Amino acid sequence: MDETTSTIGQFLNGRDTISTKDAKIFIKMNGKVWPMIECDKFSAKLEKNKEDVQTLGSRWKHKKVTSVEGTGTLGGYVISSNWLKYALPYIQGGKDLYFEAVMKIEDPTSQAGSQTVQLGSVNLDDIPIADFEADDGVMEFESDFTFEEIQLLEAFTGFEE
Repeated sequence: MDETTSTIGQFLNGRDTISTKDAKIFIKMNGKVWPMIECDKFSAKLEKNKEDVQTLGSRWKHKKVTSVEGTGTLGGYVISSNWLKYALPYIQGGKDLYFEAVMKIEDPTSQAGSQTVQLGSVNLDDIPIADFEADDGVMEFESDFTFEEIQLLEAFTGFEE
């Protein structure tokens, strides 16, 4: 057995998976930073654009990555007017709403450690104003977004190769 095998083990231990409840999101906009305590959903991913490349002598349709796009979804409870306040200037002829999002995940039970990622030039596809119905419930919002910058500020270290 080598060192890696003895440290990591032969199989994933359930306690080393990451609990999503141990995530925190912070938004930085116009020089202000606020914790997104109202956030109950956040996902982000990089999507590759692949072009087809066909060659003589091969029946395979090959792929060439030509660009990448950052997309995601942000959701939560409507407890403030922040998004609307920051979106109104664009509607009234000013600049559009761009911000940074920093997400940190650290499950103290897991040996994975913590990870911190910063997204830049984040732009919401729509702005939450209101969402209510006559039945029991609370006001929530969900918006897709794009981003054009990403930095891995802190990587998980518990199971590195």
